[in-house]
Amino acid sequence: MQDARQRDNAKKVTGRMFIVSVASIILQLAVAQFLCNLVILYTQNALFNVLFYAYAVVLLLRFMRNVVAGYAYTLTDKRLILERKLGDSTTTIVDISLDKIISIRPVCAAEKLFYKQVTVIDPHAAPGFRYQAAFLLSLFSARLARAAAGKGAEKVIGYAVVYNEDNRMRCCVFRPNEEMCQALEQALGERFGWDDRLNRPQLETLFARALQRAFPALYPHVKPLVSPQEVEWLEELIKRKAQRRQNKKKNTAVKDDKPRRRRSK
Repeated sequence: MQDARQRDNAKKVTGRMFIVSVASIILQLAVAQFLCNLVILYTQNALFNVLFYAYAVVLLLRFMRNVVAGYAYTLTDKRLILERKLGDSTTTIVDISLDKIISIRPVCAAEKLFYKQVTVIDPHAAPGFRYQAAFLLSLFSARLARAAAGKGAEKVIGYAVVYNEDNRMRCCVFRPNEEMCQALEQALGERFGWDDRLNRPQLETLFARALQRAFPALYPHVKPLVSPQEVEWLEELIKRKAQRRQNKKKNTAVKDDKPRRRRSK
């Protein structure tokens, strides 16, 4: 097997792109500061300024991620090396033996990974703020969670490599291109594309079950809040109640119609 390499360099920033990005950040910070001041004025609590500074840091990190960060993936006959770079410096490196890899599978936009440790090499392969909000909303309403996630909930945004390290199952998300995927499939065989979750015990936590209720196709390894048998029983019960109401209305209409007929005679 030949070694495979992939390097995604940081985007080249044009003058126009830089001006638009900076203007967008300034506008977002101005709006955030205005809203923060309103909250402080209403609550008389200056600690809400911390939220503004935290938001500013998030904007800065997002700008750096899109403009400065680069990624490098290397596949040898024995190892898979994933690197995240910031300029010329390597900030994160994950070195995995191919023998330790359990599976490499696609990851969807509204999929939360339930592993002991999840390392994000490429942030574009992890759920963004919109889907993080949908995760929280799933605890209150599955319909609201789906509305917040939008139509792209099942869109593939990257790949998850699941591997064993120190007798623990760990996960790392990255974005290999088509050539790297072909090389990984050749090196791993059936382990590439296989869903490791189907071979694990079903999750029964409240959070996982709420996500399963909102996005059932993305969480086959989670025990549903309501079983299919219970769903069928509830649907049958609702149909019976509706039929009873309908019959009751018909009987009432017949009774009301009889006196009218007698009067007409």
